[in-house]
Amino acid sequence: MSILRTTAKIARRGLALLALVWAYDGAFAQSEITVLSSRPDAVSGGDAVVQVRVPPNVSPLQVVVLRNGVDVTSAFVATDLTTLQGLVSGLNVGANVILAKMRSDGSILTKALVANWPIYGPIFAGPHQRPWICETAASGLGPPPATGPCVAPTRYDWFYRTTAGTFAPLPSLTPPFPADLSRTTTIDGNTVNYIVRVESGVIDESIYRIAIIDDPTNPISNPWSPGGKKPGRGWNNKLVYPFGPGAGPGFRSGSNFVTSALLDGPLSLGFAVAFGTRNTYGTGSDDVISAETTMMIKDRFIKQYGLPKFTIATGSSGGSIQQHYIAQNYPGLLDAITPNASFPDLASIAVDVLDCQVLGNYFDQNTNPAAWPGSRRALIDGYALGTQSARTTCQNGWNNFSNRWQNPTAGFSDVVPTQLRYDPITNRSGARADYWDANVNSFGRDPATGFARSPYDNIGIQYGLNALNSGGITKAEFLDLNEKIGGLDIDGNYVQHRSMADPIALRNAYQSGRVVTSGEGLTLPIIDIRPYVDSADTGQLSIHSRIRTFMFLDRLGRSNGTIANHVNWITGGISQPDLATVALLAHNDWLEHMLADHSDLPYATKVILNEPEYLKDACWYDGVKYEETLTLDPSAKCNQLMPVYGTVRLAAGGSLGGTTLKCQLKPVTVTDYTASFTPAELVRLNTIFPQGVCDWSKPGVAQQAPTDWWLRFLPEAGTWNRMGHSSFGND
Repeated sequence: MSILRTTAKIARRGLALLALVWAYDGAFAQSEITVLSSRPDAVSGGDAVVQVRVPPNVSPLQVVVLRNGVDVTSAFVATDLTTLQGLVSGLNVGANVILAKMRSDGSILTKALVANWPIYGPIFAGPHQRPWICETAASGLGPPPATGPCVAPTRYDWFYRTTAGTFAPLPSLTPPFPADLSRTTTIDGNTVNYIVRVESGVIDESIYRIAIIDDPTNPISNPWSPGGKKPGRGWNNKLVYPFGPGAGPGFRSGSNFVTSALLDGPLSLGFAVAFGTRNTYGTGSDDVISAETTMMIKDRFIKQYGLPKFTIATGSSGGSIQQHYIAQNYPGLLDAITPNASFPDLASIAVDVLDCQVLGNYFDQNTNPAAWPGSRRALIDGYALGTQSARTTCQNGWNNFSNRWQNPTAGFSDVVPTQLRYDPITNRSGARADYWDANVNSFGRDPATGFARSPYDNIGIQYGLNALNSGGITKAEFLDLNEKIGGLDIDGNYVQHRSMADPIALRNAYQSGRVVTSGEGLTLPIIDIRPYVDSADTGQLSIHSRIRTFMFLDRLGRSNGTIANHVNWITGGISQPDLATVALLAHNDWLEHMLADHSDLPYATKVILNEPEYLKDACWYDGVKYEETLTLDPSAKCNQLMPVYGTVRLAAGGSLGGTTLKCQLKPVTVTDYTASFTPAELVRLNTIFPQGVCDWSKPGVAQQAPTDWWLRFLPEAGTWNRMGHSSFGND
């Protein structure tokens, strides 16, 4: 049986179980059995940490716990007079029943249903990509399996921090330890030997690493078991989860080195560190599988080390995108996020970036390039202009991604064999490397082509509208540009006509949560850190434009009515502070305050009320700090030092939030222009836009809130249901 068929069979079993779980929720609303390591419908790897609470008049010693009828009481420890906790192993793939009974008469105290999934997944991400290159060998975990899913045995490596400030392999697990072993003081004030154990393996077909300060003479082992060893004073009972950058097509597990887990900043303070290769967006730009990988690795962490008080996410660029997506779509996995060089999401910025490609084609192929130096192109594309290259971010920074995100042949890692890749002539069924196909479970599949549906659309966009109205370009230039701009076909090739979005892709993009529009999940603590790069130019102007923070905040404010849970820090010039460590300490304070708040106030209110007083929006320039509320006012000090630029669609009159994938249209109206068009020019303008021009005052076509949170994607691409529900599909 193929892996896809096996996965579909497991999914059907799991979905059938979910219907039972949902039915039981009503009958056992007061259930006293809780799964601590994950959701009860999303257990993985055959075991789960289970908590059993018994009535005050029942001693834990009087209770028997059964797993599918088998006595597993010996796995439990009484943590107080009414609570048992233990690691229940031996779970079947699919449905499992946990019972707590009275030892004396066998009467049932409580019961719970648990859905267990294979360690290689998927649980909710939908079918994994195939082909899938398993990179265990490159990650030091041995050769990959000859057939079947990507798996590997777990291994442990030990390192120590030297007094010279580097990590080195620990030569022996018994004293005497190296003379240059350093000690560190955790955030809790505990001073310990700075020795780190790194656990490595494969979860959800992703190479994972877990790093924690440990004692090699008495290492952590079976912490939930009666005779187990819990983490020592070197762990502060908190977890840092870093997300990696980039945006690539996937079809691979990704690889990393064991030393990639040795993050001195959090480890030295006593935080544990955990992540997987598919949490690097450049390995595969599928945020749903990143969320699934996060959930499964956290499940593993809790079972092997203990329940963290909270999890703080970090990550730059593509790492920021994942944090936004996971916070919105799978709330509860992360307790605070620290997006760095951030973007709101990928689906909504991709359409703007693809515009860079069609603009580049126009400037380089359909007009005289000499008439459009970078200084003039910046009027059209809205981005900053490089001080040395005299080229805009659209030209230099985005040119690579603008080609890759709708081009199914670009962007592959060399580890994906050429013969497995899509070719429009020789291999039309091969792996497609574009962004939409990387997320085909969300966008859906066009039955006519077999390819993912694309929501890219530029119908009605008046490129250079703001430049025309400000006098930066002439009417003739405006008309010529929009007349010849063209679009991209499904393979990313330039075509003379404009691109039209697949209507199902548009609907699915919003309903499945691929456009981050904020909501309840993004009420958590957020500290946004941005190095200013809009005027930097070291050969390639950076894509991490400052405007992206304002776009996200516009969405946050419109959805939640406040941005008070968001703190923005930006650095520029020289002598920049280490804001990553400052943010980690600040998040720690913020979350500790929240844990101490036992009021009945709503979560979102608690987040705002417990924000430390010292946390303020600020910028640092040449090492000097300016506390200033974030604003687009150009007269603000931070904006004078670090000006804010735009994007292609903002320069075309688009709204700040940038959530419109395809605009609604309105008739051409002369009052929208400062220039006076002659009758002949108006005829030409209406010929260019026969359906009308963008009405940015209205929501985008099919724009709506996500269907729900915690969606499980089904075997049929473009369909899903909410985890815990018994309904199927998204219609």
